[in-house]
Amino acid sequence: MKKHLFFLIFFSISISYSTASESDDVKRSVEELDKYIENKEYYVQLRESRIRLLMEKIGFASKDAEKLNVYNSLFDEYKSYKYDSAFVYAKKTLDIANRISDENSIILAKRNIAFCYLSSGLFKEASDIMDSIDIREAPPEVKENYYSLMARLYYDMADYSYGVSFSTDYIKKGLQYCDSAITYLPVESPDMWGTVGLKRMQQRNFPAAIDAFQTLLHSPQLDDHTYAIATSSIGYMYWDMKDIDRGIYYLSQASIGDIKSATKEGVALLNLASVLYGTGDVGRANKYIRIAMEDANFYNARHRKMQISAILPIIEKERIEMVEKQRNSLVVFAVTVSLLFVLLLIATIIIYKQVKRLRMARHTIQSQNKNLKSANIKLLEANEIKDEYIVQSLYGKSEYIDRIENLYRTINRKITARQYDDIKSYLKESDLKKERENMYSSFDQTFLRLFPDFIEEYNRLFKAEDIIVIDSGKELTPELRIFALIRLGINESERIAKFLDYSVNTINTYKTKVKNKSIIPNEQFEQKIMEIKTVRTTPQ
Repeated sequence: MKKHLFFLIFFSISISYSTASESDDVKRSVEELDKYIENKEYYVQLRESRIRLLMEKIGFASKDAEKLNVYNSLFDEYKSYKYDSAFVYAKKTLDIANRISDENSIILAKRNIAFCYLSSGLFKEASDIMDSIDIREAPPEVKENYYSLMARLYYDMADYSYGVSFSTDYIKKGLQYCDSAITYLPVESPDMWGTVGLKRMQQRNFPAAIDAFQTLLHSPQLDDHTYAIATSSIGYMYWDMKDIDRGIYYLSQASIGDIKSATKEGVALLNLASVLYGTGDVGRANKYIRIAMEDANFYNARHRKMQISAILPIIEKERIEMVEKQRNSLVVFAVTVSLLFVLLLIATIIIYKQVKRLRMARHTIQSQNKNLKSANIKLLEANEIKDEYIVQSLYGKSEYIDRIENLYRTINRKITARQYDDIKSYLKESDLKKERENMYSSFDQTFLRLFPDFIEEYNRLFKAEDIIVIDSGKELTPELRIFALIRLGINESERIAKFLDYSVNTINTYKTKVKNKSIIPNEQFEQKIMEIKTVRTTPQ
């Protein structure tokens, strides 16, 4: 049981590997053909070069025999390349053969003319000229050429009239001529295997026919044209047997052989286009069928053009339908993409507006936070100033009330004792100016406790020669006191004048004088004063 299971697994893997390998070979072969198609003009130029060399030899050929050899060589170059030129040189060989009365050359020339007719689809004309040939006294090689061409004539007529009742008769006659040709061919020779393979293929004995052509393919010094004929026949038989991969492989190899030999009357590319169309590869099928039509037009093969014309519209219609489907798909895709783009654009605009609003809101919040922070600092600063001056005011007023109370008590005692002269003397001792100086001193001390760096920051606004130097414990100068009041928020000159017991004009004069000496523009000076910080500049 285990042995059977192992065998089944091994067999399945082998089949899978073989299938994958064949598929890779087919792909590589078709890709190789595409490369050869791109360079097909190179091989055409090689043939044209050989033709030019032969044409040059004609000018040096003085004898009919020499000309006959050159014309036969030119026919060989043209026979699978260009029908019109091949026919011209076949006629010239016949003219010279008749002139020199060489029967074998006459038979060969007529055979060549028949080949031209056959290759161009003129079967009646080919048959007539072949019937005019008498080979009874001809050597074996001439008879073999004659019978081989007669076999091809009947096979081509059978293909051309496929489906008609008398096509079977054509095949029978073709088989008879094949048998006749084989009797004159060397055993195991490439020509023998080619003819045997053709016979077996017409008998639809495809496996045996493939074996014969495979033997031909292994012949030494096989030329490209013969290789193309053998692989084309093998590919056609595999196609007919529904082995599509092998059919494509051999037909593509045959097409490569046709390109390398610059053959324009081959059928490999036509059949390959039909096979690929059946597999759904319409693009390549359309490409190959058009190249096949170009070759048929170049060679002027009428029956090939008819065969191609029968399938070309079908492939072209399928290609147009595919292009139309692709176009419709592209239109749908383009509309879908356009709608998506519009939606994306709308979404982008909405997002952009939202981001812009968010940015503006963030900017507003930041600005408000900044303003709030600044307001908090100012409020804290104002609270500190208020607290400091409330305490100072409370203590100052308490001391002032105590002095007033002592004054009242003393005056009252003096009045009771009728010491009026003493009252007058005592009042002189209570000098109001001294009281005002005490008030200024208290103000200065309190202010400098709140703004210990005020004098230093104030001096930064002036040149070195204009700075104010105050010893520790000394009072503020009138100018400093004016701007100290401004720093506390007292901006009105009237209030400053009243506090300092100056006139408004004097205050304004002081302010102008100070601003003029400053290194800061006059209009910015007071703003710089307001920027001087207290001891604690940020809220806790």
